[in-house]
Amino acid sequence: MFKRSNSVELFTNKVMDYMTDNYILVKKNELIKTAIEQLKKYKKSTILVEDENQVCGIITEKDILKRVAFSANDQTTVNQVMSEPVKFVYEDDLLFHAVGKMRKLNLNHLPVFDMDSKVLGMVDMNIALTAELGDLVFQIDQMTYDEQDVSGLIKIKQQQIHLAEDLLNRNIYPGDISYLLSFLNNVIYRRAIRLAEKRVKEKKIIKEIPNFSVIVMGSGGRMESFLHPDQDNGLIYETNVNEDPEKIDLYFEELAKDFTKTLDDCGIPLCKGDLMASNQLWRKSLPNWKIQIEQWLKNHTPQDMRHIDMLYDFRSVYGKIELAEELRLFINDKLQEKKLLKFLYFSEEESDAAIGFFGQFIVEKNDNENKGFLNLKHTGTLPLVESIRLYSIKNKITKISTFERLDELNNLKVLSADETDFFKNAHRFMSNILLRNQVERTKKGLSIKNFIDPKKLLEREKRVLKIYLKKIRDLKQRVRVDIGEEYF
Repeated sequence: MFKRSNSVELFTNKVMDYMTDNYILVKKNELIKTAIEQLKKYKKSTILVEDENQVCGIITEKDILKRVAFSANDQTTVNQVMSEPVKFVYEDDLLFHAVGKMRKLNLNHLPVFDMDSKVLGMVDMNIALTAELGDLVFQIDQMTYDEQDVSGLIKIKQQQIHLAEDLLNRNIYPGDISYLLSFLNNVIYRRAIRLAEKRVKEKKIIKEIPNFSVIVMGSGGRMESFLHPDQDNGLIYETNVNEDPEKIDLYFEELAKDFTKTLDDCGIPLCKGDLMASNQLWRKSLPNWKIQIEQWLKNHTPQDMRHIDMLYDFRSVYGKIELAEELRLFINDKLQEKKLLKFLYFSEEESDAAIGFFGQFIVEKNDNENKGFLNLKHTGTLPLVESIRLYSIKNKITKISTFERLDELNNLKVLSADETDFFKNAHRFMSNILLRNQVERTKKGLSIKNFIDPKKLLEREKRVLKIYLKKIRDLKQRVRVDIGEEYF
């Protein structure tokens, strides 16, 4: 099983994997002395107080020592000594957020809630955990956010630059860093959507809100983002016979407009091509998504196939994941028609590695701002990613990340072990150059780009990069023979 570096694991571990049952749940009118007796009986350390099935207060061992021991009597109820409002984390929050929140608020315990605000467990601060984190505690502190507004989300996005630089200096694999950046972007997505849900719910557009799933596409879906990806997202929702379909879509349109604006405010910019859930093309009920995909594949015009290409690498980041999985199965099933795979290749045909016939870099010539520079994403990592994706579709591989797809292609003997290792190293090498270039530009106050100046590369780096680009160009030619020309 693929294991990521410890530094990356730290920031991607989820709260739900570290919950304990170190609490008791009592009603707000319970006598404090009775609650303390239960605490002793069950050997727990925290009392959670509920009212109408919602947690409304908390009493810790520290509270018992400070408040109860000196001021309570036999008639004192728990609601008279509890702390409120209750600070908490959600089950799908990340461990670093819980640790950072406890450190900032000087807490030893945090309840864990589900999406309906029902308590699931407790996270306890552990001194040994803090000691294990070492100097990464500073990164945690910098990214701990307040879930009530966007300021904390902006903080996470801004801190990604420093985190990426720190991990690069620790020689962490670039793929792991990209995974972490994608993961943190998903955290921002989830918070932005939750804030949007609260605001849009107040508009009372519909009474019964259907289940839905927000998906991210492209590099975010593959968990391979660099430092400044724009928004590529969509929305899938269930139908509801009790609500007007137009009003349902109006609700989700308002939701999408709200969270995409929040994401833009946080530093995940709006997509210039409008590839966002705020655009109805990328926001539909599951049945209508299927109709649209069938229409795209039936027409298989270049634009239709580009839409399929843009959609294909998607991942659910919020809501009912089953909706996204059902759509994925539907797409994979439809794409098994051979002629469609050929047309999908044609939609990517113009993408190629930036290496000429005589081994020279092919640099930008028309864009004055980037003249003489090499677009290492669009003419480096992207043609590699696209080639691996096409082979994966052909071989019915459902994995999303490029490295997972490479492993599966190796297992199926489509690629040899040496080829698999080579292309993984190529992806790592180019990602490392891109990430370092983006960090350096940010530190100089420049905008983040995928363009690099090949003249600034070391001679060894130039030689290695040319080897990788040549092999990626050869792979594109191989794909053309195997897929693009196979079904004429």
